[in-house]
Amino acid sequence: MAPKHFVALSDKIILWFEPSNKYIVISKYLWEIVRVYLDSLSESEFLENLNFNLNIQLDKGKVYLNEISEFLIVANSEVNHKSEVIKSSLIPEFQLVEYYTFGNFSIKINFGSEQIKALIHPQWANAISQIKIHDIEDFYIFKEDDFLYLINNKNYVGRFPTSEYHLLQGQFALQLINTLYNKIESDWIATFHASTVCNNQEAVMLIGDSGNGKSTLSAILMAHGIDVLADDFTPLSADNKEVYRFPSGISVKTGSFEMLKPLFPDFDNYPVFKSTSKNVNVKYIPPLKNMEEGPSHLPCRKIVYVKFDKNTTSTIQEIGIEKILETLIPESWISPLAQNSKLFLEWLKDLECYELNYSDNDFAVASIKKLFNS
Repeated sequence: MAPKHFVALSDKIILWFEPSNKYIVISKYLWEIVRVYLDSLSESEFLENLNFNLNIQLDKGKVYLNEISEFLIVANSEVNHKSEVIKSSLIPEFQLVEYYTFGNFSIKINFGSEQIKALIHPQWANAISQIKIHDIEDFYIFKEDDFLYLINNKNYVGRFPTSEYHLLQGQFALQLINTLYNKIESDWIATFHASTVCNNQEAVMLIGDSGNGKSTLSAILMAHGIDVLADDFTPLSADNKEVYRFPSGISVKTGSFEMLKPLFPDFDNYPVFKSTSKNVNVKYIPPLKNMEEGPSHLPCRKIVYVKFDKNTTSTIQEIGIEKILETLIPESWISPLAQNSKLFLEWLKDLECYELNYSDNDFAVASIKKLFNS
């Protein structure tokens, strides 16, 4: 019932449970109680040890006994991490075919319909090309019955319920970075729902709840000369515990169009797409640097929780990691492999965590630039 890995960070303990791939943050005091529970051979021994070691009386000890028992059962509830084994029938004929180029590498995507194309194409529109370069990988994305299928070079990747199309989008992104960096899924510690900016030495990750403006801030930072390493999808490698470039366009919603327009001379020429997750229009701003111009991967030891509020006073302050994890973990894919979990916890130990509340773009830009210099 014990966690497979745990690490102490400041006044908190982060536990990882292998069966469920769950990360749970608890206080050091509660961890001491959990350890007494795990070391005890019976309920009565646990209650006696609590009283002797931590001076916890019987009534309160019984409350801890029930809560910890339930907590450990949930934390150890097994999740099936096995790959999908149901396969499609024959790959259909495709009329919608697009080529996308990333440096010296190209991919070909065969879309089953315009609706399916709308799930993938918009964020890669900046990379569209009619030129076939050296290496070509074929992706096939189509619908059969009520499932969306993803196939890579005739190799079956998986199928996803049509209603959960975001799973297809995430898996396509994972397959793409595997292709671009010649890796497989087990080579990644995680892929974070986060935007990441960088200079030539280090990266700073931006996270926040949906609608908090992290992508808009990424675009503002790029307009001020800061390289955007990844927007909304940041991969962390197990090889070096560094974050990697994800060369998609930066997604910005209708509400930020007027503010961003003066910063990008070609803004009016960027096509408008309908968001697949919300009933709003979005544009995708091409990245400042392509795969060959900027660093492909960098260390990332700073994370900033971002929140835009036009009525707030702009501030930035250092915070504990708990708030970061509350946002980072639920919205990200984190490898279920024990060796990668250990690397993830090691990576967390070195992080500096900040919270940026801003209404002033100049303040936000200056604050992020200062983090690079500190």
